[in-house]
Amino acid sequence: MKAGARMIQVNKLNAQGKLVFTYPARLVREQDGTRLVEGIFNIESVAVGKLHFRRGDHALEWYSERHWYNLLQVYEQDSRQVKAWYCNISLPAIFSRSDIRWRDLALDLLVYPDGSMELLDQDEFAELELDWQTRTECWRALKEVIRLFKENSLPFQEG
Repeated sequence: MKAGARMIQVNKLNAQGKLVFTYPARLVREQDGTRLVEGIFNIESVAVGKLHFRRGDHALEWYSERHWYNLLQVYEQDSRQVKAWYCNISLPAIFSRSDIRWRDLALDLLVYPDGSMELLDQDEFAELELDWQTRTECWRALKEVIRLFKENSLPFQEG
């Protein structure tokens, strides 16, 4: 299904299920329990690894009701130049007609255009009160994401 310009809300929750932030995004595509949306950063500059998110940067964001991660393809403001890919290890997303809710499990992978990767927030992940099955699923998801990058199999095509 091509979704056109339908707007939805993206809601990030922390590992305990409390709302961290919410923002509007344009639904680009919805199929087989996944959604591709486009969002624009409306925050002041934030540095993450070697990446700087700036107000006006935009991202194609891929969410799944089955996978334990979401993926962002981040662009420099109005350009089509990819500045990085950002992966959040998370519980599978929950979709309603008007929103996406996802619960962040702290572990993140940042991938730069040159192919180098940086694993982030391992200390925060270690401090979360998660059972061993959840921790195992998070590490399995991270391994799957790394494979997607190595095989150049990312789900960002808009067509």
